[in-house]
Amino acid sequence: MMRSDLLFVYGTLMNSFSHPNAMQFHAGAEYLGAAQMPGLLYRISWYPGATDRPSESTQFLDSWVHGELWRLNDMQLLEAIDQYEECSPKDPSPHEYQRVLRPIQLIKTLEWQIAWVYLYQRDPQDLEHIMDGQFRVDHNKP
Repeated sequence: MMRSDLLFVYGTLMNSFSHPNAMQFHAGAEYLGAAQMPGLLYRISWYPGATDRPSESTQFLDSWVHGELWRLNDMQLLEAIDQYEECSPKDPSPHEYQRVLRPIQLIKTLEWQIAWVYLYQRDPQDLEHIMDGQFRVDHNKP
């Protein structure tokens, strides 16, 4: 099984957020830089959800989810984030998110890394598509 100590975040765990869960995450990880992954970003509510690009769609062939790449200092931090994302084994199924490994590109170096990312698991058809792929603090309003 493939493993990684890297985590790509694109929403409320980014540097620009300062709620308790984000602060706990920032304290237990090292910021590596701005990054992106192929995919689509949606506004779920006061938080976003990312999906892989639909393989059959050429309309979104060049769509990216923008975020940050972090190195985890302690892999147990993933368990805390699983709970925050409500996809731990203790959370009722079906989960809204699933933690998966995906290729992530660091913006500064254009280097690709394999990192964990939480992908949205529900049908995004009726959700607002965030066209530029960037979730911002001002999106964090109900």
